Amino acid sequence: MSLNPLLSPRSIAVVGASDNPKRIGGVPVSLLKRAGFERLYPVNPKNELVQGLKAYPDIESIPEVVDLVVVALSAEATLPYLERCHALGIPAALVFAAGYAETNEPEGIARQEALTAFAKRTGMKVAGPNAMGNVNFTDGVFTTFGPTFQPDDPAGEIALVTQSGNMCATLFRIARRAGVAFSQVINTGNEASVELADYLNHLADDPNTSAALCYIEELRDGPKFLAAAAKFRAAGKLLAVFKVGASEKGAEATRSHTAALAGDSAAYDAAFARAGVARASELSVLADLAYLHSLGSKIGGSNCAILSISGAAGAILSDALALGGADVPTLPADVQAALAAQIPGHSMVSNPIDMTGNIVNSNDFLSECIRLALTPDEIDVLLLYTPGSFLTNAIDQIEKAAAASAKAIVVIDTYAMADRARLAAAGVGYFDDFDRAARAIAAYGHWKKGSVETAAAPTALASWPALPADRSALSETEGKEALAAFGVPVVHDALVQSAEEARAAAEKIGYPLVAKLVSPDVAHKTEHGLIRLGLSDADAVVYAFDAMMAKGRSMPGVHIEGVTLEPMLQGGVEILAGVTRDPVFGWMLTVGLGGVWTELMQDACHSLLPVEAAQAETMLRSLKGFKLLDGYRGAPKADVAAAAKAIAALGEAVLAGGDRLREVEINPLLVLPEGQGAVAVDALVLLNEPARLEELA
Repeated sequence: MSLNPLLSPRSIAVVGASDNPKRIGGVPVSLLKRAGFERLYPVNPKNELVQGLKAYPDIESIPEVVDLVVVALSAEATLPYLERCHALGIPAALVFAAGYAETNEPEGIARQEALTAFAKRTGMKVAGPNAMGNVNFTDGVFTTFGPTFQPDDPAGEIALVTQSGNMCATLFRIARRAGVAFSQVINTGNEASVELADYLNHLADDPNTSAALCYIEELRDGPKFLAAAAKFRAAGKLLAVFKVGASEKGAEATRSHTAALAGDSAAYDAAFARAGVARASELSVLADLAYLHSLGSKIGGSNCAILSISGAAGAILSDALALGGADVPTLPADVQAALAAQIPGHSMVSNPIDMTGNIVNSNDFLSECIRLALTPDEIDVLLLYTPGSFLTNAIDQIEKAAAASAKAIVVIDTYAMADRARLAAAGVGYFDDFDRAARAIAAYGHWKKGSVETAAAPTALASWPALPADRSALSETEGKEALAAFGVPVVHDALVQSAEEARAAAEKIGYPLVAKLVSPDVAHKTEHGLIRLGLSDADAVVYAFDAMMAKGRSMPGVHIEGVTLEPMLQGGVEILAGVTRDPVFGWMLTVGLGGVWTELMQDACHSLLPVEAAQAETMLRSLKGFKLLDGYRGAPKADVAAAAKAIAALGEAVLAGGDRLREVEINPLLVLPEGQGAVAVDALVLLNEPARLEELA
């Protein structure tokens, strides 16, 4: 069902309407009256008039079936009244009342579950509960008790969607100070029925909305959010989010290194990257992204030319842009020569461009300097630092340059004296703070130049063996055999169960060898002394076998399958590749440095599945430790392409395994010198127990 009855209603009833325009039941009546909304029906059995409007004793007395009922009643009284509204055929409701799941009390949780069940049973679109309400500035609809939003605020093309009422009002004011005007403002409340992703799906199709700003605490349906985000990107609309919180609800790191890295924040980062969402580091950046979107057609990326009256200011801006991931490219020699010919006196022209104080005597050269600085193809934006009277005196030149350029010009005036209306009319951006300008331009340019990550779901070319129902993990040998069927190259080993078998297998494989205890009950063998390296003869192998078997038998609850012997590979770089299931977004791949460095260095990259080999290689190249794979200090370059192919095969295997799998990790994946491939040395496969499978279903 469409959200139009909820967000663009043509008729509204306010149940619990108050004659006092400052009470929760009175604010929406007052706002709607002032906005000129005509088909408004206050419901109050005690009053004949509410704020000068005819009041109705109950919902049944209203002369039409309204599009929307705003319920300003207690939590206890709300659901019975909604049943009455449904009986009349009212399609949408907005619930202000608190006292639901946000209390974390059994009674409140049960009350919200009942409201959710009602919405599913009836099909009524129920916003809230515990919601501050919504505003549609385009249509003049004010169904909120928040006094922050007023009918005389201008309508714009930006939507604001938040999961916090207070942050809704706060962000609105921050954005208004930045010059942003809104099409709609939506507070989702507890989302018992209508979720944030539902609103975004609606706004992606809204012709009056070109961008949406979101304050997110927790998404309830990751795939639905990603689908809505894809619609935004396809429509060329900006979706910018501020995600609060970095809890590690999905990272129970008792069994694997991967889980220690794949926390809540990492999953959201990966999801936002997959969907082409701009993630704001601060609330102010969220507002500034919307502001820059008004110049969006002129901003193609975040490579900046800096034109300044101060060398110090140019250096400050360069540093701030670099911290945000933007670049200040050195200008071509011919452009530098042309700039030097324009600017009086001796100054820096390579980028940043220092105009010095000569602009006081004359600014006739400014428009030409702007034109020259924007000439190179690699320059996306010009930042112009001319504060106070410098800007006032030069504004004619800036307007002239803006009219002649298809690229964006952003002025920085730390004196905050600029004629912002005049600059806006000329299509020139404006900030009064170095850092805020740099953060916003870096983030917006990154979003504008970015693309949605896509990868086709692979066709399974193999299948998993029957997975034991009574176990929570496979042994290392079982795990490697299963992954090998999907194309993951693995170190093949020999499983031995006696000292005699160990001696014979060692002679057959050759030395040096690695010996490992095989048990599905021991994940981190190194910590228990259950891996022995560099075994150089049969006596060393037998000694290691006996010692590890004795250690394993001393550990309670450990099932021992034997010991594996495998060749000890020389050289190469160890990396980790693991897949965990995020509770919101599903399967997420993590790659990082291998061994103990994974957790110690926290150098990892994340992506949702599926992932193709090219994407896996991009992930590897994004690691700070990639230098180790790229021939650091004279070492041979590693076979990165082979590693990427193995990582993609790991993802294919996990997708084919389905819900029975809980987590799969290769640590280490040994990346050999270029042309020699990559090989999984160890594999961890964790399984969901039957009870957990029922939860996932």
